Amino acid sequence: MPDHYRFGTSELRPAERQLLIDDAPAALGAKAFDLLLALIQRRERVVDKAELFDAVWPGLVVEENNLHVQISSLRKLLGPSAITTVHGRGFRFVAALESDAATTAGSGGETKHPNNLPQLRTRFIGREKALGDCAGLLHDARLLTLSGIGGCGKTRLAQELAQRQLPAFPDGVWFVDLGPLQDAERVPATVATTLGIKDAIVAPLERLTEHLKSRQTLVVLDSCEHVIDAAVESIDALLEKCNAVKIVATSREALGMQGEQIFMVRSLSLPASTDVDEMLRSEAVRLFVDHARLALPDFTVDEGNAAAIAEICRRLDGIALAIELAAARVKVLSVDEIRARLDDRFRLLTGGNRAMPRHQTLHATMQWSHDLLTAPERRLFRRLAVFAGGCTLAAATDVSGDAADEYDTLERLTALHDKSLLIVDRDTQAHPRYRTLETVRQYAAERLNEAGEGDDIRTRHLLHYVALAERAAPGMEGPRQGEWFAALWQEQENLLAAHAWCAHAAQGGERALRLVASLWRYWSGTSQCAGGYRLAEAALDLTAGDPDSADRGRARFAMSYFALRLGRYDVVLSSAERSLAIGRTLGDAGLIARALTGVGMGLATTGQPRRAIVAYEEAIGVARSEKDGASLSFALNGIAEVHRELGNLADAQGFYEQSIALARAQENARATATGLGNLASLLIASGQLDRARTTLAESMALGSGIGSKAMVECQLDVVAALAAASASHSTAARFHGATLARMRESGTRHDPVDEAFIAGWMARSREAIGTAAFGAAEAEGKALGYDVAMAERNRWLSGSE
Repeated sequence: MPDHYRFGTSELRPAERQLLIDDAPAALGAKAFDLLLALIQRRERVVDKAELFDAVWPGLVVEENNLHVQISSLRKLLGPSAITTVHGRGFRFVAALESDAATTAGSGGETKHPNNLPQLRTRFIGREKALGDCAGLLHDARLLTLSGIGGCGKTRLAQELAQRQLPAFPDGVWFVDLGPLQDAERVPATVATTLGIKDAIVAPLERLTEHLKSRQTLVVLDSCEHVIDAAVESIDALLEKCNAVKIVATSREALGMQGEQIFMVRSLSLPASTDVDEMLRSEAVRLFVDHARLALPDFTVDEGNAAAIAEICRRLDGIALAIELAAARVKVLSVDEIRARLDDRFRLLTGGNRAMPRHQTLHATMQWSHDLLTAPERRLFRRLAVFAGGCTLAAATDVSGDAADEYDTLERLTALHDKSLLIVDRDTQAHPRYRTLETVRQYAAERLNEAGEGDDIRTRHLLHYVALAERAAPGMEGPRQGEWFAALWQEQENLLAAHAWCAHAAQGGERALRLVASLWRYWSGTSQCAGGYRLAEAALDLTAGDPDSADRGRARFAMSYFALRLGRYDVVLSSAERSLAIGRTLGDAGLIARALTGVGMGLATTGQPRRAIVAYEEAIGVARSEKDGASLSFALNGIAEVHRELGNLADAQGFYEQSIALARAQENARATATGLGNLASLLIASGQLDRARTTLAESMALGSGIGSKAMVECQLDVVAALAAASASHSTAARFHGATLARMRESGTRHDPVDEAFIAGWMARSREAIGTAAFGAAEAEGKALGYDVAMAERNRWLSGSE
C-alpha cells in the first residue's frame, strides 16, 4: 500500500489515518476515512454499494443512508467532483492522483496498468482486514506467501489483492496459474509465456529475469505447492536479479525461502448465534447467501432457515469452496436437506462450474493436498482421523503406532501443519493440541478405512483413553484434581469416541466398564450426569451375562450416583445394592465401602432414613479399617445429611466437620467444598448466618478452583437460602432462578433433604415480597448466564452489594 495519496491540494496518509488539505489536518471521521481509502484503492472502476459496505462496515448490517451521509461529508471536504455517482451502479473516485499522472494516456485520460488479471464474476466477500494486512506486508516485503488449506480462498484473496495493487506497479501485475502444470521444469517457461515473453523455450529463466530486471512489476504465482522446488528456484532468481519485482505466491505450504513473508489465510468467520442480524455479520454466512442467490435470486436468511445455515457454515469449517458448493445445492435441496447430508459431504459438495479439476469438488481439493504427502505423512494423517477434538503429541505417538518416538511423530505433525492440514492450538493448557478441521478429518477417515486400518487404530485409541481415565481416577480425589478435570475436559470428545467404539472392539464391554468406573467423578462434576448415566447403562448392557467383576461393581455404583443427581431414586437403591452384592462376592473392601454409601443414599432418598444410617455406619467402619480416606469422607458426609434431615443438627454438624477435616487432610478440594456447602445449609437452619456466609464463600471458591460446575450450581441455591434468611428476598429469588436454569440445562435436581430445605426458604421470600415480585426476580435469575450469575454470587457473599 502506498504511504500516501496526493490529489489536488489534498493528501491521504493511510498509515497515520490522516487527511491533509492544504497541508493541514482535516476533520474526518473514522468511517469517512475508511470509505475514502476504499474508493481511492479501487479508483480504476465503479464500486458498488455492497462492496463499500463490506469495506467500511465489515460484518455489520447498516442502513444505506449511512453510506450517503459519509459520501456527502467527503464531498464537502474534497469538492463535489472528487467522487462521482454512477446511478444504479455505485460510486467512483475520479480526482487525479499525482502517482497516476505518469501512466495516464494523453488523449483518453484512462489510467493504463498492464495486467492479465481475470475478470472476477462474483463479489469479494469480507476479508477486508486480510486485504489491508496483506497490502501492508507487501509494502515492506518482496515475497508474500498466502498459505492455507485447500479451498480456503487463497487464490481469490491473491486476485483481489493484485487488482488493488495495480496503481503501485506501473509495469504491470501478472497472474500465473501453476495449478495445471504436471512438469515442474515448466514453471519458468509458464511464467515467461504468461508475461508475453517470446522465444522463451530456451533458457526461460534467464529470459524472464532479463525482461523484468528494470521493471516495477508484481507477479502472482498461484498454486505453488505441487511444484514448490521449481517455484522457489524461479522466485529466488527473480528476487535476486530484478530489484523492482515483488511476488505474491499462494501455496498450501510455505516456500521456506529467506525473506519470505507468510500470511495464513484463515477460514471465513462463523456465525456466533442464529440471530438473523448477527448471522449476516459472519463472512461464511454472507458467502453462502451470495452464492445461493446465484442459483435462487430471491434466497434470503430468515428465522426458518437461520439455524440450518449457521450449522452448515460451522460444520464446513468456514472453508470458502465448501460453502460455495453447498450454497449451489439450494436450487435442488432445502438448507435443512443440505445440512442433513453433511456427513456425506464429499458426495454432496461437487461442482458443475467447469472450474479447474482440483476445484470441481471438495473431495478433489482434499485429494490434491493428500497426494503431496510422503508415505509416512499419509499414514499419520489418516490415523489422526480417530481423534475427536484434537490430541496431544503423546496421544498421537501412542495411537498412530507408526513412529519410533515422539520426535518422529513431531516431524510428521510439523509437515502436516506446514501443508495446512493440521491446526496447532496453543491456548489449551501448557501443552499444544493438534487437530484437523472436520472436513479434513472426514477425508482422512475415508483414507483410514480404505487402507484397512480403521478397526486397529480405533482400538489403539480406545486403549489409550482407558489408560488415561484410569490414571485420572485417583487424581480426581487428590490435590491435583483441578488439573485432572481440566485435562479430561480437553479430552472429552475423545473419551466419548472411545466409549462409542467399545460396542465394536474386542473386549469392548470390559473396557467400557473401566471407562465408566474411572470417570464417574468427571461426568458428575461437570454437570453431565445424564450423559454419564447413558454411558454406564450402555457399558452394563454390553457386558450383560458376563461374570461379575470389580469394574462392573464400580459401574453399578456410578449408575447409582448419576441416578441420585437425576432424581431417579428407585435406580439409586437398586444399582447400589447390586454393586454391594458384587463387592461382597469378590471381597473387595473398597467397592463395599463405596457401595454401602450408595445404599445409604438410596435408602435416604426413598424415605428410609433409619436404615440409611445403618448402611452409612457400616460404610464408615469398612473405610476406616481399609484406611480409605476418600470413601470415609464420602460416607461421613452422607450420614450427616441423614441426621440433618431428621433434625439431629448437633450430630449432623459433628459428622460434617469430621468429613471436612478428613478431606482437607487429603487436599481433596471437591470433598471439602461439598462438606462445607452442606454444613452451610445446617448453619443457616440454626441461625448462624455470618458463619454460613464465610463457609459458603470458601466452598464456592474451592468448587470454582477445580472447575466443578455441578457443585457450584447446586450450592448457588444454598446462597439463595442464605439471602432469604438475611431478608434479601429479591436476591434470594434471583439466585434461585439462576439455579433452576442451570439445573434444567443439566437435567439434575437436589436430593430430597436439600429440596425441602430450599423450598422452605423460598416460600418465606415469596411470602415476604409477594408472588409477583418473587416471580419477576426469579425470571431475571433464570435469564442470567453462568458467568454473570457467579459474579453476582461472589459480590453478594463478599458483602459488596
